[in-house]
Amino acid sequence: MPITMQDVERTLSQEPVELAGGYTDRDSLLYAVAIGMGRDPLDAQELEYVCETMGDRVVPTAATVLSSTNEPAPVDADHIMLKMNFALMLHGEQRLQIHNPLPPAAETLVSNRTTGVYDKGADKGALLTSETAVKLADGSPLYTLGTTMFFRGDGGFGGTSDGAPVPHTLPERKPDAICEMPGRRDQAMIYALCGDRNPLHRDPGIAKQAGFDIPILHGLCSYGMACHAVLKTMLDYDQTRMKGFDVRFSAPVLPGETQVVEMWQDDNVISFRVRLKERDLICINNGKCTIG
Repeated sequence: MPITMQDVERTLSQEPVELAGGYTDRDSLLYAVAIGMGRDPLDAQELEYVCETMGDRVVPTAATVLSSTNEPAPVDADHIMLKMNFALMLHGEQRLQIHNPLPPAAETLVSNRTTGVYDKGADKGALLTSETAVKLADGSPLYTLGTTMFFRGDGGFGGTSDGAPVPHTLPERKPDAICEMPGRRDQAMIYALCGDRNPLHRDPGIAKQAGFDIPILHGLCSYGMACHAVLKTMLDYDQTRMKGFDVRFSAPVLPGETQVVEMWQDDNVISFRVRLKERDLICINNGKCTIG
């Protein structure tokens, strides 16, 4: 059954419910390993992210896997999502605002809400934007995640396309810095242990049903690898300087491919995109890292 404007209005009017959550240092350490940190076991700067006796730094984009709650959301909270075609869904964009550096472990308060539903047309699909706000247990803000999902089969419900997020514009000059991030063929297996068990990324049969010759890497793993590259190349591994990290996903990545991160810095903004070395294909575009 297709969605309706009544569904949209009802969903957008729902007040977010704050639920208790949390994570341990095992979660933040595993994430750093999953995006490629610690491959050189003698790299002192990366050891601060993957070995608790060396430091307690947390990769900012770990926020994408540290937002689970200890109890399920109310059934009605996903009212509109139940009527959308997940088989034709793509992860379009990911945004992150960092209010305070992430601690290695924390008890949290998590709330989710749908912020927009945009109609691109009957043959062009629909966009759904959502926001996850995470606080520490004492109420102090930690980070806010923003997501855009593209539902290819759900356009034409009578809504508007006005107000959808506008992608960041990259500079036209040559990159100021380039960093190659080699992938591992088993990387999706490791990243899945961070919480995303979608079999599309590990089961060859399901990948073929979805139109891929082999399982593809999680988009959010590539997102984390881009953050790793920016930290390494532009911020001397100082994660406390990172205040925001936004991207648009533009192509799937195959496990083992080398992701070449091209970066430009203008004042407090580091623009970036990610190109696949083996196929000369851009997989992440319109990247924007805000620093302080």
